[in-house]
Formats: sequence, C-alpha cells, structure tokens
Amino acid sequence: MFPAIISEDLTSVFRITASLKEPVRYSAIREAVAITSKRFPYFNVSLGSGIFWYFLEFNDQLPRIQSEEKIPCTAFAVKRKNEPLYRVIIKNKNISVEFIHILTDGGGALEYLKSLLYTYLTLTGKHISSPGEIILPGMPVSEEEFEDGYIKYFQKLPPPSKLVKALHLPYKLNKRPGLRVLSAEVKLDEFLEVSRKYKVSVTTYFVSVYLFSLQKIFFSGKEKSKKEKRKVLRIEVPINMRNKLPSRTMRNFSLFVLPEIDVRLGTYTFEEVLASVHHQLQLSTNIKQISRFLSSNVSYEKLLIVRILPLFIKKIVIAAIYRKLASKRWTGMVTNLGLVTLPAEMEDMVDSFELIPPPPNIKVKVCSALVSYKDKLKICFSNITQSRELERHILMHLSDAGIHVKILNYN
Repeated sequence: MFPAIISEDLTSVFRITASLKEPVRYSAIREAVAITSKRFPYFNVSLGSGIFWYFLEFNDQLPRIQSEEKIPCTAFAVKRKNEPLYRVIIKNKNISVEFIHILTDGGGALEYLKSLLYTYLTLTGKHISSPGEIILPGMPVSEEEFEDGYIKYFQKLPPPSKLVKALHLPYKLNKRPGLRVLSAEVKLDEFLEVSRKYKVSVTTYFVSVYLFSLQKIFFSGKEKSKKEKRKVLRIEVPINMRNKLPSRTMRNFSLFVLPEIDVRLGTYTFEEVLASVHHQLQLSTNIKQISRFLSSNVSYEKLLIVRILPLFIKKIVIAAIYRKLASKRWTGMVTNLGLVTLPAEMEDMVDSFELIPPPPNIKVKVCSALVSYKDKLKICFSNITQSRELERHILMHLSDAGIHVKILNYN
C-alpha cells in the first residue's frame, strides 16, 4: 500500500529522536552508522518495481547522515535507484532516525536506534558492561528478523464489521510544505497517577482526552449538515503485534484498532468517553479480534485477480481505495511507542526520547505520538492545518487534571 499512496506531502515517514547529555560528534556517529547498519541488512534496501509488484532489493548504500531540516519526516526519493529508505539526522545533542513505513514500524526503528546509540557511545569512550537486550554489531542475524509476520500468522477469518464514516476537523490546510510539529513534555508519574485514578492505561487515558477534545470542537462549531450528523468520531490506534504474537521480525508488524464515540447519540461526559474507550480497547485488542484485521489485509494480497493485475493498475486502484475509504475511516491518530528502556549505564547518557508521527493525510489533518523514558512522557503532534485548537484542548485537559505540561517546541 505505502508505495502506491506516498507523495511529497503524504510521506509515510516517521522519526524517533534520542537526546544525549553531550553534543554529538560527527566522526563517531559516521563510524557508528557504518557499523550498526551492517548488522541490520534488511534495512539496507531500496524500492524496486516489476510488472506485478513492488519489491525491496538489497544494496550497499548506507543511510544518509544529515543535519536537521526545518520540516521533519520529508519524503524519500523512492524511485531513485539504490536510494536508502532510512536516514540519520544529527543536531547538537540529538540523534534521530527517520524510516519510511515501507521498511518497518516504530518497534523495528527503535531497535535500530538503540543499537546505534550503543555503538556510538562505545566509540566515544563510554564503558557499557551490560548492554542488556540491545542488538549488538557482532550478534548473528536471525532469519526471524527478516520474516513477514503478517504472512506467518495469516489465517482466513471473517472480516471486521463495516464502519460508518468518521467526522473530520474543519480547519483549513496550510500552504505547502504544510507540516507543523508541536512537542510537549509531562512528568510520567503525574500522568500515571491520573490514569491510575481511573484504572486505565496511558494509551486509554490519552485517546479518551483526544476524543473528548474532538467532541468539544465538533459541538462548538456551526450547525452540522445532515451528512455530518450521520458520522462518528474515531481514532486510529496502532498496535505492536510483537506484543501479541511471538515474533522477532524487524519488518512492519503492526495493526490498528479504532475506538470511537457516536455523537449521533448526543454529547458524552469525559467519564463516559473513558469507560467506552477502555472497553473498546480491551475487546478490540484481543488477539482473536485483531487477527480479523490481519486476515482482511492479507486476504486482498492473496486474491488471484490482485496477483495478476499489472502494477500500474494496482497503484491506481490502491490509491483510489485509500482516498475513498481508508482516509475517511478515522478522525485522528494516536500512537504510543511505550516506555523505552536502556541499560543502567546508558540511561545516564541519554536524556530523553521523542517520536514524531508521519504527516497526516488531508482528511485526518492532525495526529499524535507518545513515548516515555525514565520520568518523562513526550507528546508530539503532527499538524497540516492553520489551527492549533485540538492541541490546545488536549494539553489544557491534561493541565486541568493536575498534569504539568511543558511546551518544548513548535513551528
């Protein structure tokens, strides 16, 4: 799907950043990238195309090392021969990696970044006696790291239920390049204290705040048309399938669930939203239920008519389906990379982590990402509109709940 829909604006590129305690040394990071990338051969590929399918072909090109750009998560030149599909970005104390989703998801990218950090720190003279579960340069590459988790665990199941179309934010889009990023930081213990008060997870609490904020925006605007009143507010929440099924793959292995509130029934209190989201996530992340999405996705690939269609027709059809269906199924997106852990000796050298989600499509307009490290929870919004109202509602809700919010940067 990704090669068929990516463009200069819809890049499918995400970023993970590690902020160190000391400025990054270019000579050491250059050597660390060369060493680390050899250990992850499945990332040293470029995108090729045949008569029927896109494919990934191996090359000897290392990822580009570049300085920070004004706009993050810019498009890769995927049609350029031997063009790497990930890059390393350095600025001051920050080491960032940007991956296109064709290659991997957040789980795979984080493993690469951890390994890169370990190699870089040891090259700069830091002693790390116990690397824990970090993938080290000398470790043998397992065949499991190459595997396609979707194919491995595919079984024919009934498809998920059809969805009512989702409402979308009413804001005007920015002029190109339109992506704006806002990052905020909260104390993890304060966030956990509030979420535990309601007996829910960090993800459940934040998704509920997101939906509740969307509801405020929806009901504060002008009178809705009959067409709009037939829609719902729905959030896409990616799920790392490595936590559901035994897999060590470094390729994409995530699916998503879609908690919603049906505003056709009226307005909801925050407690009602929270209870609904909690139960929806509990049910939809059950392996039996989420496997229906896996089955549905892979089933299309296995259809004979799909297999024999020429690639140029597949691309047109996939792009059309995405515009007509997929982009209209959700109002926003929340991805939570979870708690990042490092060996004790490395923890003192790394200050924080941050995840920037891919630029949203022109229907969804805003998406967000969370990642926790030690005592900090970073929240990042990718926004292609002229409004910051959604971010303001979400962060004010957290602040009113007793969680201190610190705005780190925005553009």
